[in-house]
Amino acid sequence: MALINMVKDSIDIGIVVQDLEKASHFYGEILGFPIVREVEITADKATQAGCASGRFQFKAFQAGEVQLKVAQADSNPNNGGGKVDASTGFRYITFTVDSVEETYNNLKNAGVNIQGEVTEVIPGRFIVFFADPDGNMLECVGPK
Repeated sequence: MALINMVKDSIDIGIVVQDLEKASHFYGEILGFPIVREVEITADKATQAGCASGRFQFKAFQAGEVQLKVAQADSNPNNGGGKVDASTGFRYITFTVDSVEETYNNLKNAGVNIQGEVTEVIPGRFIVFFADPDGNMLECVGPK
């Protein structure tokens, strides 16, 4: 028996950023994910839950079945983004797309910080990495 009895077929992902409005523009306007809710967690609730030592707020964006919770803490934590080999922990989020090359061109034309070229990793499966304004790594995967 699983210790966690999930009632939803996907997980939500929290992404901590330094500027919530800048990140909201990136995830909402540039990537096109709709905002589904906005939440403020007070310092006392954050401390009680054990998730932070102070107040933070987040906006949840719907990305397929997943919700991306983009959060900004009052404590203004250091940037923890980076490439796969930068450190342990969560390093990137993958979006499965119908055309990696088309997505790459759309991202590039929108001025998104592209990390490399469209690359075939196994026959017929392509990837491209890019970063949000805080340097959090994102990946698109799919056919060329």
